[in-house]
Amino acid sequence: MSRALATVLLALTLAAPAAAQWNGRRWQDLSPEEQERAWENYQRYQQLPDQRRDMIERRYQRFQTLPPQEQQRLRQNYDTYRGFNPGQRHEFTEKYRRWKGQK
Repeated sequence: MSRALATVLLALTLAAPAAAQWNGRRWQDLSPEEQERAWENYQRYQQLPDQRRDMIERRYQRFQTLPPQEQQRLRQNYDTYRGFNPGQRHEFTEKYRRWKGQK
């Protein structure tokens, strides 16, 4: 997976612990699985070098400035990606790399 794509996906998942919310829900309203995933993401985030964390924070701040419908579109795309099996993820990553190479 490309670093840019991985960073965007990570930033979306890190939003929960940073803001103690997930899609507008409070921490206590999350399912145990969502809480566990958010906590694990937060722990991974804390272990990143400062420069990487700053980059993720800037990208998340840009995400927050998007209109709600665009944020929702990105969340839906991410949910779709998370549902991919390893073969589909690999295929997606290869297509993404080719697309980025053409820009």
